Amino acid sequence: MAARVALEIVLILLLAIAIAWAVLAIFTAIESGDLLGAVVDGAPRALFGLMGLALGLWAILLLIGSIAHRRRAVGWRILTHLVSLAAAILVTIGVYVLIALQDASAGGWGLLIVAIAAAVGTVLGAAGTIAVLVVELAVLRPRRMAPAPVADSA
Repeated sequence: MAARVALEIVLILLLAIAIAWAVLAIFTAIESGDLLGAVVDGAPRALFGLMGLALGLWAILLLIGSIAHRRRAVGWRILTHLVSLAAAILVTIGVYVLIALQDASAGGWGLLIVAIAAAVGTVLGAAGTIAVLVVELAVLRPRRMAPAPVADSA
């Protein structure tokens, strides 16, 4: 059971990061015109620079949720993972809002960072949702209970 929990967490995180990285690379490449720079520099800087706190917090919450709901139905695990993803993203954006409000003398650049973080958080939220659904419903399919054997009464 511990191997399944570890596999679930690793697959969800890796798939979410891969999807978010690809989408952010496309957006960055459209804006800059440099595909290689977008894949190697722009996308990871946006993903890990702005949403690194959310990814770390979500990894911890994934671990807790996977252990707590390991014997429950797949619907509970999906709901737990998606709520924890939303909470991690909202906490991260809240931290950026607090920093922007503290540094109001910077001339409004803090709110631009908040807006960019919200956009990257939206991409991470969509990627995380896709990753959770794919891993829980397709890769690690729920176990089906075998029908009980019918006793022969003859």
